[in-house]
Amino acid sequence: MRTAHLMQHVLLVCFLTACLVPAAASGTTEAMAPSPAIDFTPSYDSLVERLQRDGFDPSYLNAAFTDHRTRFLPDVLYINLTSKYRDADYSRFTSGPSVRQACQFLREESAYLDRLEKQFQVHKEVIVSILYIESAFGKNAGSNVVFNVFSTLAVAAAPEILSAAADRIAGSYPRMSREEIEQRAQKKAAWAYQELKSLLTIARAQSIDPLSFRGSWAGAFGMSQFLPSSYAQFARDGNDDGTINLYDRYDAMTSVANYLKSHGWTLDAAEARQKAIIRKYNNSGAYSETVLQLARLMEKNG
Repeated sequence: MRTAHLMQHVLLVCFLTACLVPAAASGTTEAMAPSPAIDFTPSYDSLVERLQRDGFDPSYLNAAFTDHRTRFLPDVLYINLTSKYRDADYSRFTSGPSVRQACQFLREESAYLDRLEKQFQVHKEVIVSILYIESAFGKNAGSNVVFNVFSTLAVAAAPEILSAAADRIAGSYPRMSREEIEQRAQKKAAWAYQELKSLLTIARAQSIDPLSFRGSWAGAFGMSQFLPSSYAQFARDGNDDGTINLYDRYDAMTSVANYLKSHGWTLDAAEARQKAIIRKYNNSGAYSETVLQLARLMEKNG
């Protein structure tokens, strides 16, 4: 099967805006200079053929890749390739307004959170802290079509895409060598392909439109900002409606609790152990420290 090429040219623009950057990854310490455009229409034919070889139905893939919502996202490609050079600022999550919002959620769902804490042996304040930092309880869950994020990144190492991306990156991050850009593109492409397969598997198994998931530039979605692979392993049905919907607060709370427990969280774990587990969720020292700091502030003020 041959898929149609995408029908529009796309311009690369500076994209660190609220609509593209989730709450937990919005900081940047390096200004981005104007950069050249990607002025071609990339093909997903080789990607589709690879997915077919891995067992996905051609008609299912054709419907997804020829859908009018399917887009190549150059800005998402750019931010993923350069993310290691940008530092997230988490300071706002421990401000007075943030603590009040987190405490309000904690009070509203105290009965359910108490049950989760007892069942999973995970501090309820930590569950709330993660949900607030990740998405402000779903308000900042991201607007990118997750399918487009992973399909874009899955072809990142294609020569014509890599060349155009490297030209843009060189204009903003001159310290990144072509070799480093190529290595990161190859690593991202391999990772994104696996996440794309997980997404398609989830959507197919639950009869969900694969282009209906909306999330961050990293492909994380829902209140809990799970990647598809994390969804497959750790997501749980918290409201007992027979489905797992991470945009539902009860499913999201239960899934976060299950994730932390599955990685070894206990109520008596030392702080160093807690931080190590939180870094499995988001591999940032500043993130793990902020999660625990906000949790402590809720415990003090809740």
